[in-house]
Amino acid sequence: MRALNFKLGFSIFLILGFVHTGFGEEQEDTLTAYRLPEIVVTATRIEKAVKDLSATVSVITREEIEASNANSCTDILNTLPGLFVQKTGAFGRADVDIRGIGERGRKVMVLVDGRPVKMGLFGCTVTHSLPLDNVERIEVVRGPLSVLYGSDALGGVINIITRKPAKPTEMDYTLSYGTHRTYEHRLRAGGVRGPLNFYATADKRKSDGHLPNSAYDGSDFTARVGYEIASNLEAVLTGKYFDGHKEEPLRATDPDTLVSETWDDYERGAVDLTLTGKGKRWSGLVKVYRNFGEHEFSDGWHSRDFTNGAVLNGSGRIFVENELTLGAEFRQQGGKRLSQPLGEWDKSEYAVFFHDEQILLGKLILTFGGRYNQDEISGDVFCPQAGLVFHAREGTVLRGAVNKGFRSPQINELYLFPPSNPDLKSEEVWNYEVGLVQRIVEGVTIDLVGYRMKGENLIQKEKVPGMPPFQFQNTGEFKFKGIETGLRAQISKRLSGRIYYTYLDPGEKTKGRPGNKIDLAVRYARERFGFSLTGQYVADYFAADNGKESISDYFVANMKLSYEVIPGLQASLAVDNILDEEYEIYADLPGGAAGLYSMPKRAFTIGLNFKF
Repeated sequence: MRALNFKLGFSIFLILGFVHTGFGEEQEDTLTAYRLPEIVVTATRIEKAVKDLSATVSVITREEIEASNANSCTDILNTLPGLFVQKTGAFGRADVDIRGIGERGRKVMVLVDGRPVKMGLFGCTVTHSLPLDNVERIEVVRGPLSVLYGSDALGGVINIITRKPAKPTEMDYTLSYGTHRTYEHRLRAGGVRGPLNFYATADKRKSDGHLPNSAYDGSDFTARVGYEIASNLEAVLTGKYFDGHKEEPLRATDPDTLVSETWDDYERGAVDLTLTGKGKRWSGLVKVYRNFGEHEFSDGWHSRDFTNGAVLNGSGRIFVENELTLGAEFRQQGGKRLSQPLGEWDKSEYAVFFHDEQILLGKLILTFGGRYNQDEISGDVFCPQAGLVFHAREGTVLRGAVNKGFRSPQINELYLFPPSNPDLKSEEVWNYEVGLVQRIVEGVTIDLVGYRMKGENLIQKEKVPGMPPFQFQNTGEFKFKGIETGLRAQISKRLSGRIYYTYLDPGEKTKGRPGNKIDLAVRYARERFGFSLTGQYVADYFAADNGKESISDYFVANMKLSYEVIPGLQASLAVDNILDEEYEIYADLPGGAAGLYSMPKRAFTIGLNFKF
């Protein structure tokens, strides 16, 4: 423990010292000329400045993505306050918990450009099918947002915004190689031709893995075509195909005499068509989509699944300082079990929703909204939301929110296995939170949020007389509370740093939910040179409920250097787990595979990026 505290303290000293040194050298490079409000779309379905939102929102920018060595969209989110990623290694699934809620992506809504990416039979997200090859930024809403996004948005929403080309021609190729015979090939190309824009990517990643039977082999292809039909009216067609093979290692607690032969084969695809329009007073969107996939596992499971959907929403100003959003949504999900016993299932749900914002006296923003959701199996749910934002003075923002989230029971819980129960109702969560954002000086901001959540009707296995040994019932509940705070410093155009602290009190449900987490980061870029350093400290971490089976605290630091050798050619060196820390993460996997998994020790990656 003493050695761990030394590593943490040394890394904090290094990061803060670097920021201080950079500040001293570049004070003349002030921020007043280029600092702009951060704009997001996920929290309200329309463009809004973060400072005007009652919801708690975090953003991973394109610059942060390029400065990272993360392997998937969800893995990079581990650096944000309130978020924690469960995984079995550097590659494969990286399941995100938001404020202690996640359950393998079943209780967090994951979107790509507003399209849900859930698997049709289990309602989960195949997270390693989401590499960072075409990502512009990632927006995260911490806390329930079922009012706008429906079922699954219990813990929050992750919206992956893909890249749209801005130049007549854009093309680059990346090649990297590293520890454990890990390599990546990535080709991206796009451009703008009059009213037409297009962007396509091809990504290949392969690794032997850090443990026996932890190899990974994945390929991902995406395409985006946009066409400006008329002024302020655009149609966008996107497509995606992913094919991945993942081998899962033994748990850290398994005896050495065991040999792991567990593997998963995933194929995932998607297509969606979106029509957006903007007028003087109103804007609108129509989106239709289909997700599909085929899964085959070493335990004999084999299935195909789909999710079809459509969403319509419009926003406009009814009167002065008021903005109203109205929408409707349809979602159908289902699939086939191709292994014995055979089966085929599907279910549909429908919803209407609204969100209204009123500004008073130029300082107070009031919001309220509601969603009526009808699931053909589990029935109807009404989901309300209310919030306020008060701009007390320049640089000081107070906010508060009350909202409800829900999750409809999924096909696997209703029909698939012996514990299934077709009489299940929706799970529900109430969330209450307050927050403060305070600008200390230009470019330096501190934010603080406290919340309390109460969940009920949670689906869990119970012994029922006259039934199979266990059956799913709406008997679970929880009470979580927590604090998330952060200090962000944009010292200059070239230098930025941040430190986040997360405190979570999950009551008795401590399994896999760290009570304390600190995230540190510094990023520097000057002319041809780029540098990023991140660190994470995790404590009060357990492998069982009620604070039992303590997991050792750990601190992990990662670094990436880049240098433009010649115009159009950039070389990079990434070092993950710089301090060679031995640590373990609890992964809540299905099928008896849940438990502690040893993480990779120090690993190196060298890369070249060619821009044409």
